Amino acid sequence: MGRGSQEVREVEDNAGAKNDEVKGPLVRRRKPAENEVAQPPDGGWGWLVVAASFLCNMVLDGIAYSYGVLLNPLTEHYGVGKGMVSLVGSILAGVIMMVGPIASYLVNKFGTRYVCMTGALISSLAIFISTYSPDIKTLMVVYGIIGGLGLGLMYVPAVVAVGYWFEKKRSLVTGISTCGSGAGTIVFAPLAAGLEKALGWQGCNRVLAGLCLLCTLFGATMKPVPKRKPDEEDSIIELKNMDKDNQAGPYDGEDIAFIDGQGEKGGEEAQQEGGGDAAPTEPQENKKSDVRILLGNPAFLMIMFANLPAVMGLYIPYMFLPSMSQERGLTVDEGAILISLIGAFNTAGRVISGAVTDHPKVDALLMTAFALFFGSLCPISMDMCGDFASYIVVSILFGLTLSAWPAVTSSMLVDLLGLELLTSAFGLLTCIRGVSAFLGPPLGGFVIDVTGGNFSYAFWISTGLLGTSALLHFVAFLLKRRIQSRAAQR
Repeated sequence: MGRGSQEVREVEDNAGAKNDEVKGPLVRRRKPAENEVAQPPDGGWGWLVVAASFLCNMVLDGIAYSYGVLLNPLTEHYGVGKGMVSLVGSILAGVIMMVGPIASYLVNKFGTRYVCMTGALISSLAIFISTYSPDIKTLMVVYGIIGGLGLGLMYVPAVVAVGYWFEKKRSLVTGISTCGSGAGTIVFAPLAAGLEKALGWQGCNRVLAGLCLLCTLFGATMKPVPKRKPDEEDSIIELKNMDKDNQAGPYDGEDIAFIDGQGEKGGEEAQQEGGGDAAPTEPQENKKSDVRILLGNPAFLMIMFANLPAVMGLYIPYMFLPSMSQERGLTVDEGAILISLIGAFNTAGRVISGAVTDHPKVDALLMTAFALFFGSLCPISMDMCGDFASYIVVSILFGLTLSAWPAVTSSMLVDLLGLELLTSAFGLLTCIRGVSAFLGPPLGGFVIDVTGGNFSYAFWISTGLLGTSALLHFVAFLLKRRIQSRAAQR
């Protein structure tokens, strides 16, 4: 028997005088339930999972966000317009997100480790093979659809895996792991520009395919949270159950609290210190339909609608800022630096916003609304820039203001829906974002083509879309408060 059983027997000897009728073995080992839960350890191996998630996000988002660097080389190679070439990058970004529900289902069934490793293999092969595409349509299928499928299977595990290892620091570690997106933008934009100069766009993508293959090692670290050992905790649980059944039993509340390691603390206080939500050791298939539960929540529905214009507006500057800056006198390297600056300050902002959102008085949904509002002012400001210094300032503000949006998504969903629906909710939300990613850059690209190469309209559209999303997130926040107020009255 374990240590917990020995402690129970010591208390049994001391408390025998209280009730002589208690006989037989006190401790009965329970069989672990199929959907056993484990308390997030808030550390340990979880930090390695955070690092692996960071690196996976860096690679997959670095590839997606740096695609704009290859816009001109691909246009020249295939002899098509910017709208058609930008559609390839939009398909990639859209499929990454649209496979969210599929990835969520696979994570629920097989776990984060195997899904992430499979996605890394698929994306590596697809991006490598796409370098031999004879025309733009083949590039769309191989690079955009199949490559996006692989990266999408990496994306969901990379984001949700850390949520099952941390509770008290969930917003902070989610912010750290999603900082990989900003780090990828910092690293991959100049990397892609340098590789394209030295090796051409084909050689550039072959190197990126090798980095995707490296993510199989990162995915291998995403093991499930270990289940508790029965001989360590089952005796205490059994004792509590017996005490509930027999209120006049041999053990009073103080004895049970002492056995449970709570000392003189009350149950509520101990539960708060231990954490209110129990994270599944590995997500399990739910008997009830998660989708029906999610679609029945008005606040979540509003968040879904709000993400449609948000992603459309977000991708337009990433796609067209390098080309617009070059048209207005900046060099190719300076255009790549602007994307890197967005990524650098987006990375720093995610850590800060994640730490701030962990404060109990800060609402993650309200934080998202404010981030989108201030971020919406940046695209139209980019159109007003006249020199490299002004582009630097606005790029920094764009990366910083929008950093909270992805950093606090997991915490926002847990606050609204609970930890048990995190994977399904995140998968559904990324699907909506994927639909939006299909539309944003092509819309901007076709507007640019129709207006004779005028980039201004595309950036004005971006501002309008981000502003609309901010307003819808404010409405979602009000709906959430209304739902909570009704629940409190009951």
